[in-house]
Amino acid sequence: MLPDLQAFLAYRHPQVIRSYIRDFPAYESRAEVLFADMLRFLWLSRKHMEDRERKPDDMALDFLFVMHEEMRDIDNMWHNFILYTKDYTDFCLENFGEYLHHKPDVAETIVQTESEFSTEMQKFLSYVYDELGEQTMRRWFAIHFS
Repeated sequence: MLPDLQAFLAYRHPQVIRSYIRDFPAYESRAEVLFADMLRFLWLSRKHMEDRERKPDDMALDFLFVMHEEMRDIDNMWHNFILYTKDYTDFCLENFGEYLHHKPDVAETIVQTESEFSTEMQKFLSYVYDELGEQTMRRWFAIHFS
């Protein structure tokens, strides 16, 4: 069972944010938002998994929920969080009942035609939009909305 999103987004880990700023000083002004977006990604990836289990025939859910290249800053925040192994493990167990593993570059290993990629991306973006709203979708894929 997923935690309530708003309560989930209240979680903060100041050391992770400081570590991120130390590694990526140019993003200091965005670090808090990136941390919250990393939480959104983790929550939504779990929600997608549960939705697919509940509705296996729903073609709108038939896509891989992965970290896309446009979301590299969020992925870097996740990397920083994982380095705090005990805290990250405790966080996962408390909120998801299991450890959420990081699977790097999954999207890059999938062989797809341009049409297949376009369909997957459309489903992914629609899901993000429907579940987290337009602002989140635009932040995650800002490069395409400039």
